[in-house]
Amino acid sequence: MTSRFSAALQAIVAGILFSTGGAAVKATELDAWQVAGTRSLIAAAVLLIAIPAARRWAGGTGQSGSVGTAAWWHDPARRRALLLTLGTGSAYCLTLVLFVHAAKRTTAAETVFLQSTAPLFVLLLSPLLLRERPSGRQLLFVPLFGAGLVMALYGGADAAVTAPDPRTGNVLAVFCGLAYGLTLIGLRAAGRPRPGGRASAAPGISAAACGNVIVCLACLPVMASLGSAAPRDLAIVAYLGLFQVALAYVFVTRAARVLQAPVVALLLLLEPALTPVWAMWLHGEQPHLLTWSGGGLVALATVLLAAVVRREG
Repeated sequence: MTSRFSAALQAIVAGILFSTGGAAVKATELDAWQVAGTRSLIAAAVLLIAIPAARRWAGGTGQSGSVGTAAWWHDPARRRALLLTLGTGSAYCLTLVLFVHAAKRTTAAETVFLQSTAPLFVLLLSPLLLRERPSGRQLLFVPLFGAGLVMALYGGADAAVTAPDPRTGNVLAVFCGLAYGLTLIGLRAAGRPRPGGRASAAPGISAAACGNVIVCLACLPVMASLGSAAPRDLAIVAYLGLFQVALAYVFVTRAARVLQAPVVALLLLLEPALTPVWAMWLHGEQPHLLTWSGGGLVALATVLLAAVVRREG
């Protein structure tokens, strides 16, 4: 098995695992805060224990004697890495929490389609936050993303058992897309070479671990009542933490070491493609045609943008 094939397979598996999130969140009787906090508690524990890179929030090699623990703050590179990890982790924290709250209120299709508009916010905010101007060809896809966002946001979803407040859920999903876009911008800033020619040492997996830790800490007050939770609910959130978040991000980071970022992004389109399928199969959700059309426009814009970025890179 070639390294590229193995990396592509891991990205595909990650996309499948990500796609189960919406249906799994809806399958538990726990409220959104309990689901988000418990899922992140498990994911953070797995990432921090199993992956040394997840513990290097301030960059460095992680080896004893590389930089003294009392002196790391005096190293500008490590200080910058820590600040980027905390900032990116905070944006990812919002992504995790908003996704669960949106999925509890609207359809899984609306949630994932609106979250998938993250590239739109990256295009709009990169000049301000990264001082990177998208090319003219990249900006051509802004109207396409915008049209897809509007169609999915106003898809006419009706209240249902698994989508009791679709309008509020849709708005939360838009903010989830914004938070995910800020996460991607943070990862870009961490990996971008500095004027001296060195990239930040903060890997994406450390930002993922940081975000899960922040979610867990923020949700601790509501997690105290989990002792009375049904075994089925605990099993669902355990699956979400172990597989849908932790294992999926391990696969994504491994794939990103071998494959170009646009290729990984295209393979991860399995998430928005399969998320409505799981929700229809397990919960009987039937998104409106306008929702599907909006999601299709977002997916098309993502594919075309990835192709342009790859050609220009």
